[in-house]
Amino acid sequence: MATPYDIQTYLLDRANIHDTVTRLTFHCDRKSLDGLLKDVYAPRVALDYTSIFGGQPFETTKEEWSKTIIPAAASFDNCQHVLTSLIIELPQPSNGATKPDKCQVYANATGHMVLQAAKGGPMIHDGARLVLDLVRIPELEQKGKNPWRVNKYVADVCWEHGNKDVIMNHVASIGN
Repeated sequence: MATPYDIQTYLLDRANIHDTVTRLTFHCDRKSLDGLLKDVYAPRVALDYTSIFGGQPFETTKEEWSKTIIPAAASFDNCQHVLTSLIIELPQPSNGATKPDKCQVYANATGHMVLQAAKGGPMIHDGARLVLDLVRIPELEQKGKNPWRVNKYVADVCWEHGNKDVIMNHVASIGN
């Protein structure tokens, strides 16, 4: 029998999902492998960076992805990603509503990467729309922890400004 979905659980889910999505960029920018592994990704994650780097969408483990993205972030002198306008798609709690085990989040993102030694200028800025799928991990919930983890990440770049060489020589192999 499905678990009923009440207002309190709905509000806690929204807060937990927002926290997981916020931790995604926070841990990446801080180069925290442990943070990404512990707080952000589901055991398997599908990634699509084709609008930035070409290539193909791919799927990997959270360990392999975190071990890829942290050195990429560390290759910059500095980077900052900011997420805004999070739209969290959850069912409204009502009579007959059941507790969801997955959801989708839409967000606007900006990225700022600095590499002083880059030929052609030290910075690139970009803006993207993200579509994230998150899943509820029951084992985490049973331990009283935030159960929501990202299992799919799609970035659709809307604009870029600056020197694309700042990122191309450091992270362009993603998806290729």
